[in-house]
Formats: sequence, C-alpha cells, structure tokens
Amino acid sequence: MLSRRWLPVVAFGTLALVSNATARPTPHARGHTRPVSTRAALEKARAAHEDLVKRQSDQRAALQARQAARDQAAATAQAAAARAAALSQQSVAANAELQQTEQDTTDLSDRITALQTENTTLQTQIAQDAAALSPFLPLVERLSLYPADTLLAAPVDPKRAISGLMLMRGLSLSLEARAETMRARQHRLEDVRTVLQAQNQRLEALTIRQTQQRDAVAEQARSALAAQKESNRAARAASNALQEATRRAATLQDAIAHIESAESSLQASLEKEAAQAAREHQQSRAQAAHDRAAALDAGPGVEAHGSGGTGPVAGSVRTAWGQSTESGPASGITYAAAPGANVRAPCAGRVDFAGSFRSYGQMVILDCGKHYRFVIAGLGSLAVASGQSLAKGASLGAMPGGGDHPGLFLQLRHGQNAVDPAPFL
Repeated sequence: MLSRRWLPVVAFGTLALVSNATARPTPHARGHTRPVSTRAALEKARAAHEDLVKRQSDQRAALQARQAARDQAAATAQAAAARAAALSQQSVAANAELQQTEQDTTDLSDRITALQTENTTLQTQIAQDAAALSPFLPLVERLSLYPADTLLAAPVDPKRAISGLMLMRGLSLSLEARAETMRARQHRLEDVRTVLQAQNQRLEALTIRQTQQRDAVAEQARSALAAQKESNRAARAASNALQEATRRAATLQDAIAHIESAESSLQASLEKEAAQAAREHQQSRAQAAHDRAAALDAGPGVEAHGSGGTGPVAGSVRTAWGQSTESGPASGITYAAAPGANVRAPCAGRVDFAGSFRSYGQMVILDCGKHYRFVIAGLGSLAVASGQSLAKGASLGAMPGGGDHPGLFLQLRHGQNAVDPAPFL
C-alpha cells in the first residue's frame, strides 16, 4: 500500500502523463501533417515539371516535324521542278519538228490557194476565148470543108474578092493565134490541176502528220505541266502571290513591275530566313534558303543572233517592231498564225505568269534571266504554269482553234523597257 507522501509524486506523474498525452499531441500532429502536405506539393510540382518538359518536347517535335515537312516540300518542289524542266527539254525537238510541219502546211496551203486562183483564172480566160471564137466557127468550119464553094457562093468583082481573101487571111491568122493561146492555157490548166491534186494529197499527209505531232507535243506538255503543278503545290504561297500581283496590274508595264517587286520581296524574305537559320546553326536550312534565293536570279538571259530568226509560231509577221499603228509604234511583233498552231518558248527560263490578262487574252510572261522577259499573248490555250522551268523551244500552248483572232503578240522587255525582239529570236 502506498504511503500518502507519494501521492503527489504519483499525482504529479499522472498529471505529467496526462499533460504529455494532452499537451503534446498538437505539435506532434503539426509535425505529422507537414510532411504529408509537402509531399503532395512536391508531387504536384514534379508532375507540372514533367508536363512542362513533355510540352516542350512536343513543341520541339512539332517544330522539327514542320521543318521536316517544309524541307520535304522544298525537296518535292525542287524535284518536281527539275522533272518539269527535263520534260520541257525533251519536248524541244518534237516542238521544232511540229513548227516546221506547221510552216510547211501553211506554205503549201498558200501555194494551193495560188494554184486554185490560177485554175479559176485560166477557166475564165478559156471561156472568154471560146465566146470570142464561137461566131466564127461556122464560117471556119465551112471554109475548111468547102473552100471553093464558099468563096463562089457570093460572086463579087475581082478587086473585092482579093480584098475579101486578104481579110479572110488576116482573120485566119488571128483566129489561129487565139486558138493557140487557148491550147496553151488548156495545157497549163491541165498542169495546174495535176499539181493541185498532188499538192492536196501532200497537204492531207502533212495534216495527218501535224495532228500526230500536235498530240505528241500536247502529251509532253501535259506531263511537264503536271510535274510543275506538283511543284507549285509545294511552293504555292510564293506562286499565288506572284500570280495575284500580276492579275491586279492595270497595264502590262505594271504587271512587270509587280513581278519584279514580288520577286525582290521573296528574295529578301529568303535571305532573312537564311540569316535566321545561320544564327540558329541550322546550316542545311540556311543553305536551302540561300539556294532558293539564288534561283530567283538564275537564267541564261537572251542572246542576239542577228535578225529575221525563227519566230515562236509558224506563220508570217503581221506587224513588225516599231511599225506605225493606231496606238503608236509597235512595241512588239505580231504574228499571223494558223488556228491551233503550236507556240514555242523563245528563250529558256522560268514562267512568271501564265493566265488570262486584261485584253491580252491568254498570256505568258517568261523570265529569261538577267532582267529579260518575253511577253507572249493571244494564245487560245496554255500548256504551262507559273513557276515552271522551260527549255528554249518548249511548248507554251496553242493558238485559238478557229475564227478570227488578232494573232500572236510577242514583246521582249529588259527591266521596264521594251526592246526589239527580232535579234534575239
């Protein structure tokens, strides 16, 4: 049994135990809650960090994917453009043959027209000779059958008889000369008809050949155009900007100015992109941008060959450079061409614009390089697209298929100035 004096101690101990049980739980509880809250915050921060890292990784991947897609598009455009240029080069010989055939066909048609005119003239002259001789034919026939009886049918005195004989002699010589002329014309008419028949047969053969060649050239042009459209899809923004700038132009001079302005702007943009890529140490991207900028300046230009060279279409010159017209001296050459005739590129280069333009109809602006551009207008259909690289002599399209048309207009510009294109054809 415990003594009374221990009770305070026990009590104190009990109190201490109670105090420890009641007073310490609060700080202990706080010490226990703090680690739980810190871990949750830490987990949340770690999750946020991981999410940020993942977003940054996704953004880098997306950026790399876009850059790869752009590089792939540029490579696709370059490959397609190269394919279009190769197809254009392959079509040059076929286009040259077609133009020669079309020129032969035009020349032959002109000769046939001349022969038909001569045939009609000879027939008219022979008919006139026959009409002039017809009143004398009964007398000539009777004299040839019964000369003595005819002369004695109307007895006259000797002097008048001699005069009549002399008159008959003169008439006979005149009739003989006219008959000889008729025979010569008849022989010429037979020759003309023979030649005309042969020429018509040749024209038929040439027409068949021309049709076959046109089909072959059109197929080659379609292949090159398809390749170029593939290239344009990969580089549509620049192409569309150039096309739209040209369409907005009020005059041909404005169109050329818009093209040069858009080209300069694009070149500056590419150079800026190249500089940015170089700063970011992306050498391949910088080189690609430099190459694209340099390509804008590419082109052989034009080379003078004298004058009177082969034009872009089979036919003849309707209006020469500098010739007086209602609107002043001609600023280009206008050709008279057959319906559907093939139109060829007068230089190697890149198509700045291909489409309908104001009153010029279907028009092509061909950048030859070194600030030389050919403007070819008046086509009925186009076989090229903007941005397409062409070899000299490749098909641009064809003349309208029929009816009256103003002809093919060809202009050469150096910068903003029109120059005589004849020495460069």
